[in-house]
Amino acid sequence: MTEIPMPEGPVGAPSDRPFGVTILALLQILSGLVWLVLGATAVLAAGLVGFLGIILLLAGAVLLIVGIIGLIIGFGLWGMRSWAWIWAIIVNFISLIIGLTNPAQNVLGIIISLIIIIYLMTPDIRSRFR
Repeated sequence: MTEIPMPEGPVGAPSDRPFGVTILALLQILSGLVWLVLGATAVLAAGLVGFLGIILLLAGAVLLIVGIIGLIIGFGLWGMRSWAWIWAIIVNFISLIIGLTNPAQNVLGIIISLIIIIYLMTPDIRSRFR
């Protein structure tokens, strides 16, 4: 009998994905889904609150955009895409800066963003995204 040839190349790439990147990708996807749900809830609730509905509608639209961006980055990390590595660094750096504006209130967010940036910048992880 003849063997069935197995595809090589990009299809095999996820097996080369480090466990830490898998966790980051799944958390990023989960975060994106949460932002989408919050955004959709805000948009739907906007019609119920009168004048404040405009503010809620705008906030909901922003949350929807953040959710979509989060999902794109998450799936990019899952696929070990170099652009996702860059955007994950940028988003976490922005999150770190925002967290530092009020560190007493956002210590956990600062620590998480810092850990993600340090992890993604390690030579082994960085080289896998190129």
